[in-house]
This record gives sequence, structure tokens and C-alpha cells, in this order.
Amino acid sequence: MLPPNFLTQVENQAIDIYNKLELQIIEEIAIRIANFGYANRVVVNDIMIAQEMGLMYKNIIKIVASYNSQSYDLIKRIFEEAGAKTLSADDRIYKKAGLNPVPIKRSRSIMQLLMSTIEKTNYNLSNLCMTTANTAQTEFYNAINEAYMETLTGMKGYSSAIIDSIEKISERGAFVTYPSGHQRSMESAIRTNIVTGINQTCGKLQLLRAEELNWDLMELTAHSGARPNHEKWQGKIVSRSGKKGYLSLRDIKYGNPDGFKGINCRHDWRPYCQNSSRTYSDQDLNRIKNEKIKFQGKEITKYEATQIQRGIERKIRQGKKDIAGINAILTNSTDNKLIEESRKKLTELNTRQKLNNSTLNNFLNETGLRKDYSRLKV
Repeated sequence: MLPPNFLTQVENQAIDIYNKLELQIIEEIAIRIANFGYANRVVVNDIMIAQEMGLMYKNIIKIVASYNSQSYDLIKRIFEEAGAKTLSADDRIYKKAGLNPVPIKRSRSIMQLLMSTIEKTNYNLSNLCMTTANTAQTEFYNAINEAYMETLTGMKGYSSAIIDSIEKISERGAFVTYPSGHQRSMESAIRTNIVTGINQTCGKLQLLRAEELNWDLMELTAHSGARPNHEKWQGKIVSRSGKKGYLSLRDIKYGNPDGFKGINCRHDWRPYCQNSSRTYSDQDLNRIKNEKIKFQGKEITKYEATQIQRGIERKIRQGKKDIAGINAILTNSTDNKLIEESRKKLTELNTRQKLNNSTLNNFLNETGLRKDYSRLKV
């Protein structure tokens, strides 16, 4: 079983690799939009647009490639550390039961699974991040055409059209495109790939170890603020073979995206000796399930409180993207009117960002929840 807060630490390390990538992509698009015009009007010229899109594509590919080259060693280290820690904790239980588990590096099946997962995770992340170059081209093209139409029809002035276009780019942010066509924010895709990948891999390693030792029962962890559909099985005992009197792998939806070890699931499990005392009594599980948080004079569940916190954190992350887009204009444009309007917009955004930070701090002070710094990064 992984140590407490291991996934949170991993999440911080993983997000740190890419925390500037999205901002750099937004800035790259913003700079090209801001400079795509003259004499206070947006110019639509197919040849110029194609040239800019080509140059932008090459630049973003270079930016993404530099981050991908940094990520492999870190991903390898994180996965190997997670595998070693989770099996080390489990092996202590097996040894107390009189069993003799093979060291992780001498188990061919375990090492094969670990290395194949590392390669697959790194490959997936590289591919997903590379798709941002294509989506950036589309965003740039749409923004130029929208700004052109707004200035042509007199709906907006040149500066307003440019600033609004860049603000929309920042709002959407950099996003990755899956083979199915589904799109997801880069931050969310990276967080899910790394954290879910590690948790699922450790779960598979534990199953392989249990199979090696012919071990049947596993005890699930429990934590407050769990998703409602996870609360009903957390802290209980699972039988791999489906033995009566215990939960089955089917009961906890093992292998399903919304089940145990599914997408963003933070639950874990450990070997359990039949008839031994459980880590969580029924009283403990009821206390965890019914934990309440006081907010604005009302009592809400821990899960509801964390969802409110996630909402405020999203606003703060969005604010950082908005500011990056406008800063790109100020550091690259030579249009005095555009610069003047951008400074006004930046003041507005900075004020809004201070308010969001204050809202989060007040919420945390009132509820007693902790600040999650990984979710405030972009």
C-alpha cells in the first residue's frame, strides 16, 4: 500500500514539469494575434495566416518537445518509487503471515508490468501534449476571423476585438485531443494520466503479488470526502476469488473508470489476514462518512466542501491564464492604443485574482480545509 499523501506529492512533482507549458502556449497564440494587423485594423490574408500558423506550429512543437524530454526520467523515478513503496508495505504483512515474497527486482512479471506502464504513460503524455500544436492552430485561425468580423462590422474596435479574442483563448487554455476526438484541458489530462496511472499500476502490482503468494483477501482504505459511490465500499474487505461474506472485485467496480482504482480514485488496498482486526471499524466508517463541515452557518459534507474548494481553485488557475495572455500583448505589441487597453484589462484581471485568492483563504479559514498548492498551479 502507498504511504499517506504519496499521490499528492507525486501530483505536485508531475504538475511542476508542465506548470509553464500551458502558459507558454497561450502566450505564443496571444503574441501572434496581437501582432496580426496594422493601422488599427485586423487583417485577414490567407497567405499571412498560413505562414503564422506554420511558424506557430513549429514553435509549439519545440516547446512541448522540451518538456517531454524532461518528463521521462521523472515519470520513471516516480513509478519505480511508487512500486517499491507499495510492495514493501504489503510484503511486511506477507512475511508476518509466514510467506516469503520475492524481491521486486527479482520478480520478472512485476518488473515487466512496471516498465511497460512507464513506457506507456510517457508515450501517452507525449502524444497528448503534441496535439496541442494542432489545436493551437485552430484556435489562432478562429480568433483572427472572429476579430476581423467584429471590427469589419463595427461591433468592436480593434483593441477590444484583439483583447477579447486573447481572453477567449486564455479561457479555453491549452487542451489535448484524444484519438476519439474528445478534448480535455492539458492540466487535467496530465494530472489524470500521472496520478491515475500510478494508482492503477500499484493496484496491478499488488494483485500480481497476491497471485504469486496465492493470497485472497484485501482490505480497502478509507478517507473522508470520498465520492458518494465509493463511500459504500471503502474500508471493507474484498475477496479476489469472490468468496461469500466479502465484497468481490465486481462490487467495487475494479477495472471501471468510476470504480476502485478508476480515474482520479485515491483509494488503495492492502493484504488482509482472515479473522484479524480491521483497520477501520464500522464506527470509524460512519464517522468518516458523516463528517460535516461548517460553512456560512450551514453544515455540509466533506465531499461538498471539497467541490466548493475545487471551484475556487479553478477560478484562480483561470486567472493566471488570463493574465499570461494579456502580458503577452504588453511585452510584444508596439501598438500604443492596444497597449493602453491591455494595461486597463490587466489591472482588472489582477483585482479579480486578488479577490479569488482572498475568497479561497477565507473559505479555508472557515472550513479548516487545507490549501492544495498543486491545484493552484497552471
